[in-house]
Amino acid sequence: MADGKRYSVALFNSGDPRGTKVGGIETYIRDYIYYHPDDMDLLFIGPDETGELPIGQISEVTFRGRQFKYLPLSYLTEHKNAYGESITKSDTWRFASLLVRNWGMLRRILQSGGYSAEIRRVEYAPIIWSMGIPVIQMVHVWGGKNQQMSSSLGKHWYIRDTAEFVAAALARKFYSVNPNMTAMYKARYRLFARKFDTLTTWANTSIFKPSPYQFDDGLIHVVYAGRLDRFKRPDLMFRTLAEMFRLNGNTRFHYVGDGDPKEFAEFAPVRHITTCHGVRASPQIATLLERMHIGILTSEFEGMPRVVMEMLAAGRPVVALHLPQLEPVIKNSQSGFLVARTADHVEAQARFMLETYELMRAGTITPSEVAKAVEPFGPETLLSKIWRDHRKLHGLLS
Repeated sequence: MADGKRYSVALFNSGDPRGTKVGGIETYIRDYIYYHPDDMDLLFIGPDETGELPIGQISEVTFRGRQFKYLPLSYLTEHKNAYGESITKSDTWRFASLLVRNWGMLRRILQSGGYSAEIRRVEYAPIIWSMGIPVIQMVHVWGGKNQQMSSSLGKHWYIRDTAEFVAAALARKFYSVNPNMTAMYKARYRLFARKFDTLTTWANTSIFKPSPYQFDDGLIHVVYAGRLDRFKRPDLMFRTLAEMFRLNGNTRFHYVGDGDPKEFAEFAPVRHITTCHGVRASPQIATLLERMHIGILTSEFEGMPRVVMEMLAAGRPVVALHLPQLEPVIKNSQSGFLVARTADHVEAQARFMLETYELMRAGTITPSEVAKAVEPFGPETLLSKIWRDHRKLHGLLS
């Protein structure tokens, strides 16, 4: 805190943090609310999933014991993640349209309240900037034009590239979630290189804590929580699980999320060993992880996958296809394995999953040692970077 002075920050998102939508952005928002410092006056602008708040009016709400202001622009009736059949049907387009329609009201509220803004989608940057409000940009995931994405912008990469350039030009600071993304942005948009920085993801350690492994039922419980976007490569995940089951018939799979695994042909061979738990809030996921053994990740690319951070914080090792940003937290034979992307990586990942389970049974991999892998990634430590930026925008720090 600087001299006891307060500052006002407005968060924008297309989902209600109190609602059921799952994803890294939603978790970021929820943790931001939970951990936001006492000298910050926080305003969230988005939809209302409860149907109880007056639209277009600021209400005082409480979430996870923290009070903040809430300005709903619409009621949210569709709770499922939308993967965007077209740009105009995407969540981003719909919310950007709401921002435009409410431009006058938002400009008045944000300027009179002396707010700085923080956004997660580059498409919102010119809209908020046009209101005369300083903007901090955050991007959670990035994939190349030749990589699979379910979102509409993944299919129209040229629009995304243009939006990124505009956001880089207009934002006061531009964060991505891993150093590789940051380096890519600095090289691509050299004119604005000084604005780019890294703010990686974390696990909420007040929710996700290590607990003893349970081996009483003789089964190997594998878990994945999150979206089934195409870049997550569910097809590879299901093939890996099928191979793991072929090698050890005690394999069981647990899926947490609102995706439909049956949409993928590769799911059929493992359907009989799968339990779909549906959407679960973070405390419910933490409870579920107490009965799980190993996390799986097969993504083609990621920002910094929060599901991995949460599983590790809960003491559950993760076996993932190699992503360079995971090297600091997944250490082979200690907190899981990173599997090289080779022609036989499906078979290799299945074998490493079984090896991980045996190391757990032998006491070589322990919950406390796994959790140590993410100790440097505490939420308050990481978020303090972006909170300093807001204080600077408000003249509280030099």
